[in-house]
Amino acid sequence: MAASVPMPPATGFPAEGRCSYYVEKKKRFCRMVVAAGKRFCGEHAGAAEEEDTRKRILCPLDPKHTVYEDQLAKHLKKCNSREKPKPDFFIQDINAGLKDETEIPEQLV
Repeated sequence: MAASVPMPPATGFPAEGRCSYYVEKKKRFCRMVVAAGKRFCGEHAGAAEEEDTRKRILCPLDPKHTVYEDQLAKHLKKCNSREKPKPDFFIQDINAGLKDETEIPEQLV
């Protein structure tokens, strides 16, 4: 039988060492781990009043996550959503077949 993960009590407080951002859509606190001495995870750091000095913006490659504006150039080099180079042996649409019937040589018809 699988062991169940202990759930935090249903109080109005987040679990110890977890983000204090309340996700209204899920009706619970964010469960991401926070850095030492912080109240919010990296994704919700914009909600913190004390961290207004750095601005977070949406990633231009994948708007599902955010990045600090001053670290955008560094992030774009390592973002997992960037276009990766194709291997030398890759040929686009090699197994796609013929695009229309006019390409069929007369010998095969």
